[in-house]
Amino acid sequence: MSNQKSLRSTLALIVLAASLIPLQASAQSDFPFRLHNRSNGWTITAFQTFQNGTWSSNWLDGLRIGPGQNASMDWKSNAGDCTVRFRVSWADYGAEEFRTDFCKLRNLYMMNDGFRWD
Repeated sequence: MSNQKSLRSTLALIVLAASLIPLQASAQSDFPFRLHNRSNGWTITAFQTFQNGTWSSNWLDGLRIGPGQNASMDWKSNAGDCTVRFRVSWADYGAEEFRTDFCKLRNLYMMNDGFRWD
């Protein structure tokens, strides 16, 4: 009886572990990137994306990215279009819109004259 209980327990653990693997893999994103501020004197205060007809909430959620600083960003999804409009706001300045292919970039650089990516 003890061997059967042990076997059942082991089997139950294997099934549970196997069922968690797909959940962990699906929670990862294929589209993480870093937002770099390479401007002279501008502080990024907001980053939003436009999808499904509406602007997202501020991805930075109160974080401020000063000149020379960067932040890790992640779509946390692999669904949707790759080329997406995004809007950036700066301290003491308004917001401006841009567009890029987020499936291809790993770094997004804010320069004094717009954005570059690689």
